[in-house]
Amino acid sequence: MKTDKRNIFMFIAGVLCTIALFLITGAGHNTMPGKYEMEIAHRDRTHLVYVLDTTTGAVKWADSMDTPFPELKGN
Repeated sequence: MKTDKRNIFMFIAGVLCTIALFLITGAGHNTMPGKYEMEIAHRDRTHLVYVLDTTTGAVKWADSMDTPFPELKGN
């Protein structure tokens, strides 16, 4: 009977350590913030501004500088 209690205690301790390890390393469902790169190109009198999301490779064109990335026009 003493061995059964010890086995149950060790199992619970192992589960708690595993959960603590996941919480410490951030292995939850956190989304990574995007990293963005902005380029400005110009042809004659026209300026083109595009933003590149370096994590997904999405390229979007910027009409104004105060627009969030998800609301920009995609390619």
